[in-house]
Amino acid sequence: MIGRKLPRVSEQGDDSVKLKGFDDFELRLGDTMRGERATMGKSLLDVQRELRIKASYIAAIENSDPSAFDTPGFIAGYVRSYARYLGMDPDVAFTAFCEESGFAVAHGMSAEASVVKKPGLHDMPSLPAAARDPFITPHTPFSPGTDGLFSRIEPRAIGSTFVLLALIGGIGYGAWSVLKEVQQVRMAPVEQTPVVLTDLDPLAGSRRPASSDATGSAQTGPSAEALDRLYRPQALDVPVMV
Repeated sequence: MIGRKLPRVSEQGDDSVKLKGFDDFELRLGDTMRGERATMGKSLLDVQRELRIKASYIAAIENSDPSAFDTPGFIAGYVRSYARYLGMDPDVAFTAFCEESGFAVAHGMSAEASVVKKPGLHDMPSLPAAARDPFITPHTPFSPGTDGLFSRIEPRAIGSTFVLLALIGGIGYGAWSVLKEVQQVRMAPVEQTPVVLTDLDPLAGSRRPASSDATGSAQTGPSAEALDRLYRPQALDVPVMV
């Protein structure tokens, strides 16, 4: 068993087991264009920005898919412009595009040249959806889909925000209560007379009631002679010249 040798395989081998080389695979137009674009270091958005052609149209040209164009009348111009941008022969590139996609240039006055969705153009072969470029989508053909507004909001962030707001509100209410308590003035009733009033009138409690005569004389006003003497102008020490 150990020393048993396995029979040697024939050197000719089976014809079905044959490694394929680079030349055994079919080189399509899209592969060449993608290689040239990668050599230039350009993305679909860069080509769109420089050629003013939608990135979905550029991807459709590389995939040889004419159904992605709204109007077939511009397909020839788009293919030639993109080939010229990559440094390829425009006519050779457009011919290869027509052979791979089955696209045919329609007359300018025909109905097929107006809209690509005409019944006469449905028989054109196109690549399956799995083989198409991943940038082509119904809504965003050249950029990833955007997230919704509430998809970026986390419940933990909302809870932390509410806790922080409650903490700030509690601290603010406590500070306002302390400030209000400090600024508040309270008056308490006192049985004895304040010291200030006692100093102003120390003899207020020792006064005696005046006699009836004094009361009568006080009620009588001063005489006219006394008022005349009071309001008489005084003589000046130095005469004043007017």
